[in-house]
Amino acid sequence: MKYRSWLVFVLIIVIALSACGGNSSSSSTPASSSSTGVSLDFWYALSGDSGNALETLVKRFNASQMGITVVATYQGSYADAMAKIDAAIAGNSYPDVAQLGAAPLLGNSKVVLPITSFTQADSSFHLDQILPAFLNYNTAGGTLWSMPFNNSLPVLYYNKDLFKSAGLDPEAPPQNLDELLADAQKMTLDPGNTGTPSQWGLNFRDDDQWYLSTLFLENGAQVVNADESQVLYNSSEAVAMLQLWGDWVNKYKVMPINQHSEAQSDFLAGKLGMYFGSSAMVTSLKSSAPFDLGVAMFPAIGSVRKAPVGGGSLVIFKNKDARIVQATWEFVKYMVSRDSQIYLATQTGYIPVYKEALSWPEIKALIAADPSRKAAIEELDSAVAIPEFSALGDSDAALRQAIQQVELNASTPQKALDDAVKSVDQSIQRYK
Repeated sequence: MKYRSWLVFVLIIVIALSACGGNSSSSSTPASSSSTGVSLDFWYALSGDSGNALETLVKRFNASQMGITVVATYQGSYADAMAKIDAAIAGNSYPDVAQLGAAPLLGNSKVVLPITSFTQADSSFHLDQILPAFLNYNTAGGTLWSMPFNNSLPVLYYNKDLFKSAGLDPEAPPQNLDELLADAQKMTLDPGNTGTPSQWGLNFRDDDQWYLSTLFLENGAQVVNADESQVLYNSSEAVAMLQLWGDWVNKYKVMPINQHSEAQSDFLAGKLGMYFGSSAMVTSLKSSAPFDLGVAMFPAIGSVRKAPVGGGSLVIFKNKDARIVQATWEFVKYMVSRDSQIYLATQTGYIPVYKEALSWPEIKALIAADPSRKAAIEELDSAVAIPEFSALGDSDAALRQAIQQVELNASTPQKALDDAVKSVDQSIQRYK
């Protein structure tokens, strides 16, 4: 029963992460044994441009090797891939390595190896060069279970054309919440006074709990306590942020009620001035937007800017064959190497995970050639991790429900968050 409970909360989490990839799929044949070398079975959950970039890295790794061949197989969205991993674990037929969302929570499955078991024995890999936020994002129960790979941060996308039409400087996006509201008010248009604007000032993507949590953290609230036994977001600091969120909808009327699933289509249709989403979306938005796309860092609260990490990771599965385990580590090292991280950042909206990335010549050149990449990469200095606690999936769902209740005026922010805390704390107890 404990194993099945673990699966339930992991699947809830990865459903929220699944939109980080594209919609097209790729596939290849399953791995087979080799008499002259090692063949690794690699499952992944990226598609579209991101999937193409990952496949290129796999091909480059294979070309660099004499005795290791990686066979990559697309397994669908994060949620699909995790469901297949569960079935594979149950059938004792899991892959050698996988790229997944919520990967560190697989530590409870007893079939994955801690990343530190490799880094402590390999002096060629320097774990301390990776930003702590990305390591924390891959840690559960105090153990680093997965390796950072394709990671993203929340950013603000905006329509520069609509900024100009509203008399705003398209090169001066809002830097704090006061500026965000002021700009949203100028871009919310209801010429017929119908009560339903033809153009809205701002909206959030449907993984709205991520952005509300960002506001919590920036305002000094916490998501969970130190021993991960209770969530803490019914504090006055958290309530103030949900109150502001509700005010954007019901008081200032710059955001539509409960329309986060339509936010991206509204934005691309020119009906929305500012749109909060993942940095991973930048390439797809640039290719789809019929207007001049701007990208800015998530607005700060005062001088505080915090950007919680999202995205996927690499996990290594146990194997009795030491050659396969070592070969898998060599592959993981390659995928998270400086050159691979530069390539992934260049081809997608994912960001490099290293402390020194901002000073790399290749990253400086990328920003110079494509200014839309600057915001997410500069946000690295503000990156933080929301702990991967047992009921994180339930917590995300509860926060989404709290947002909906407040937007619909069906609850006060305090009661909505009190209800969320009560529900999630009960889930934490169930998962113990």
